[in-house]
Amino acid sequence: MRLLLKQPVEALGEPGDEVNVRPGYARNYLLPRRIAVPITEENRREVAEARKVWAVERIKEREAAEALARSLEGHTLRFERRVKTDSNELYGSVSVQDIARQLAEGGFEIARNRIILGGPIKVAGQASAVVRLHSEIEVDLPIEVSPVAAGSLGVEPLPDIPTEVSAKRAAEPESDDDEAAASSEEADDPED
Repeated sequence: MRLLLKQPVEALGEPGDEVNVRPGYARNYLLPRRIAVPITEENRREVAEARKVWAVERIKEREAAEALARSLEGHTLRFERRVKTDSNELYGSVSVQDIARQLAEGGFEIARNRIILGGPIKVAGQASAVVRLHSEIEVDLPIEVSPVAAGSLGVEPLPDIPTEVSAKRAAEPESDDDEAAASSEEADDPED
C-alpha cells in the first residue's frame, strides 16, 4: 500500500516521502496515528507545507544535539560494583537504566532508548556505550566499572558465628522435655 508520510518514521522515511508498506502496518499503525495519509493532490500540498515547518524544527533539533554531544565529549561514567572473589565478574550488572540514571544525575536528560549497549556489563573494567542523540549524531561514551569491597558500598558483611557457642550447645545434655518425648515415642511403638 502506498502512503505519504506526515511525520518521520525511523527506518521508513521522512515527511513528504512516498512509501510502500504492508496493508496491516498502514491500517493498524500509520493511518490511525495520522503518521501517514493516502496519496492525493490535497494531501501532497498539505504535507509540503508541513515539511517546511518540520525542516526548521529538524535544524533546531540537530543544533541542540550537537551542543549536547560537545558537552558529553570527554565525559566518562564510573560505576563501583561488588565482584566475585575468584574472578572479575560482577554481582549483578551495569545496565542501560544505570547509565541513564547516572547521566541524569550529571544533568544530561537522555532517554533510555537513545542509549545503545551491546548487553549488560557483567565484568569489571572498561566498556563503552553509544548515545544516539540525533539520527546523524552519535557519541561514544566510555564506561569504567571498578571492583569494590563489600563494606565500602554500605553493605556489611555477615558476622562470623562464634564457634564456642555451637560447641556449648553440642555439649549440653538433652532437657527433660526431650527425654520425655523420646520415651513416649518408644512406648507407642507397637512392634515390641
